[in-house]
Amino acid sequence: MNRHLLTIAPLLLFASLASCKVDDPNKNADDSTDACSGPKITTVSDDQSVALGSVVSLAVDGTVCDDGEKTFTWTMESHPVDSVMDTTDINTTDPTAPTFTPDVVGTYALSVVLSDAAGELSAVEYVVVTVSASNSAPIADCGPNLSADIHERVDFDGSDSRDPEGAALEYSWAVSSVPECSALTPGAGSIFNGDSVNPSMVPDCAGTFVVALSVSDGEQWSDDAYCSVVVANGNEPPVADAGQSEALSPCTNQAYELDGYGSYDPEGAPLTYWWSLVSAPAGSSTSDASFSDQSQANPTFTWDVTGSYTFHLQVNDGVNASAPDIVTFTFSDTTANNAPIANAGSDKTISNEPECSTASYVFACDDCPSDDVTLDGSASDDPIDGDELSFLWTDASAELTIESAYSPVTRVYTPSFPSEYNVAQTKTWEVMLSVSDCADSDTDSVTITYNCTGTYTP
Repeated sequence: MNRHLLTIAPLLLFASLASCKVDDPNKNADDSTDACSGPKITTVSDDQSVALGSVVSLAVDGTVCDDGEKTFTWTMESHPVDSVMDTTDINTTDPTAPTFTPDVVGTYALSVVLSDAAGELSAVEYVVVTVSASNSAPIADCGPNLSADIHERVDFDGSDSRDPEGAALEYSWAVSSVPECSALTPGAGSIFNGDSVNPSMVPDCAGTFVVALSVSDGEQWSDDAYCSVVVANGNEPPVADAGQSEALSPCTNQAYELDGYGSYDPEGAPLTYWWSLVSAPAGSSTSDASFSDQSQANPTFTWDVTGSYTFHLQVNDGVNASAPDIVTFTFSDTTANNAPIANAGSDKTISNEPECSTASYVFACDDCPSDDVTLDGSASDDPIDGDELSFLWTDASAELTIESAYSPVTRVYTPSFPSEYNVAQTKTWEVMLSVSDCADSDTDSVTITYNCTGTYTP
């Protein structure tokens, strides 16, 4: 039975797996010798799909400036609604190879951050683990993207394909798309030994050929994995970059903007773009029609249910199509949201000594004048989710004038009030700051103290 139901047009390919991502040839191999800019996570486990009851094994590596002390901190960012797991259930006896055993079916998102002895932090990396109730589908891996000359035999390697339960695999290879110049026909007939782990093909003209591999554990077939063969024609194919996979904040907009601007052409030719939806969570009714415009570099995609969505991007330089690139985003609902932390800044003190005059030993004093202070709530944060925050400053006394009530930083003006000679007066006001994300809020307050004493200078 032919498992490859998707045929991809020569210039526009509609699906791929992460194993086919093309490395950026412009990346400087000596980047590691640049001045150190803090801890960096260099490798982290790929997203996984496992059966319930399986022990999930993760791995991470990273570098710090002085190659000295480094600490990996793992966090359970989200889990299925029925799960009772949290960060304490991650076994970090070896923090570079932690494990955990999921307790219910669903999607788990974990994060890891690297810190050095000085407490400087790396960027946060995420791993998504999808747990199924029964036998998990196997995972196809068709090996790296390849290059060849016309009429040169190309050998493929599917040996990195795997089954989560360790079952023996069956292989099904097929040619998915060919250049317009090729006489080869998409399908299993243009590849030799297509039911083996190491099949081969012979390209007959210059351009980009794409092959697909699916594997079976005897019960389920995997999704197709796609690999490209670039046959030399004097023009290097462009490189598609769909961005980095990540678990997104529960406050992420339902119309989410994708980003393919990292794509490029080695010769600098202008690119055309094509996005498609590879997979969506169970219960989702999304499709390619959910993109605002599949041909944009940064279309929006409107998701409908929480879970993981996988997208495919291919670009074309007018001559060659790129190898496909994929990206997976995991959307969570607001029940998984973490509240922000409000920080209204430090208390403020104003001091004034208005002038007094005297006649017949009766003193008349100027008022304690209106004055102003700057309040700064910009240290407020949403440290776990990183959501954009809204701000609101309020004064319960209604005596103060707040210049920008909805800004993180604002000026606040006090009222004037009468002063008395040689009498120290103190007025205080409490200003409340409320910060909110899409679902939760937090408050903090700052006190303004005004000290005023009338003075007389003979």
